[in-house]
Amino acid sequence: MRRMRVHILGSGGREHAIGWAFSQQGYEVHFYPGNAGTKRDGTNHPYEGEKTIKGISDEDVIIPGSEEYLVEGVANWKSNVFGPIKEVARLEGSKVFAKRFMKKYGIRTARFEVAETPEELKEKIKKFSPPYVIKADGLARGKGVLILDSEEEAIEKGSKLITGELIKGVKGPVVIDEYLEGEELSAMAIVNGRDFVILPFVRDYKRLLDNDRGPNTGGMGSWGPVSVSQETVSKIEELFDKTLWGVEKEGYTYRGFLYLGLMLHDGDPYILEYNVRLGDPETEVIVVLNPEAFVNAVLEGYRGGRMEAIRPNGFAVDVVLASKGYPDNPEKGKEITLPEDGLIFFAGVAEKDGKLVTAGGRVLHCMGSGATREEARKKAYELAERVQFEGKMYRRDIAS
Repeated sequence: MRRMRVHILGSGGREHAIGWAFSQQGYEVHFYPGNAGTKRDGTNHPYEGEKTIKGISDEDVIIPGSEEYLVEGVANWKSNVFGPIKEVARLEGSKVFAKRFMKKYGIRTARFEVAETPEELKEKIKKFSPPYVIKADGLARGKGVLILDSEEEAIEKGSKLITGELIKGVKGPVVIDEYLEGEELSAMAIVNGRDFVILPFVRDYKRLLDNDRGPNTGGMGSWGPVSVSQETVSKIEELFDKTLWGVEKEGYTYRGFLYLGLMLHDGDPYILEYNVRLGDPETEVIVVLNPEAFVNAVLEGYRGGRMEAIRPNGFAVDVVLASKGYPDNPEKGKEITLPEDGLIFFAGVAEKDGKLVTAGGRVLHCMGSGATREEARKKAYELAERVQFEGKMYRRDIAS
């Protein structure tokens, strides 16, 4: 009997990291569509939606890396997808749905209002004080959250978000969220029904520049494991449990990854957002902490078995190398020179005439691991410095 194959949907660093972990454990890995680096750990294929999914054997597992596949309904097409069906994927696909879901099931989140029109936004924003937080309803690739100090600017940009003038391809209602002061934390779990196991906690750096300045990005780096008190962990477990109870009450079963974007405010975790897949760049750190335990937990979650907590082997740090102009207008086509050693996950990288070139905003994830955070950090930065391409940008304060 042949061994189960692993099919990963997506083309970024997260997908490369998941595939790398499975290939390290001897699994045959296939990427759809993958990138110039994923083929080092598996085979790349074109992605053709439902046709691709239905062509994959029922004996194999399909892991969607990115949210758009789940929102599109990939788990509705085939039962061997490790991810929620599209009706449940609305937890990420619609901020309005997610906030109303949390309110309905008494799940701790920031106070909010929904505005369908610019006129409604103008009226409802008066219920809040600065800074104003406005979130696009649908998927916006990490660009759909505005945090603004001026009411006038919040109305102007929020209105453009509603009418579709602010972000290409993004329009519709917005959520006005109360701004919460505190410490952000990513909490991710592997889920099967009401059972879940929380993955090691990881700190993510969203802003482009050092000291959390500059525009929001998809994430400029991360490190873990982050130490969290048992009291806080218990409160986070309660948020997962309530969420899965709510999904069950809606008549569905959750299977796959569930991500809570949290704010620790006055000692309590509040959910800022749901993701129905793993975070990026958090995944890169989690798989490096213990690839074997990660793979085992995913497969037990998929099969409905007993999932074991992942015990980290030391620390891991991810330093993201981005292209000049990221996040708004990243340069592409710059030749990349890589060192011969070191662990690097590929993201916005293509191959042209046999050479690696930049093909997106976040280009590479330079990984470091060690017995201490400082050792892991040193290795990640030494690796980042040895990679060469024109316009290379990265933060200098990841895990500092």
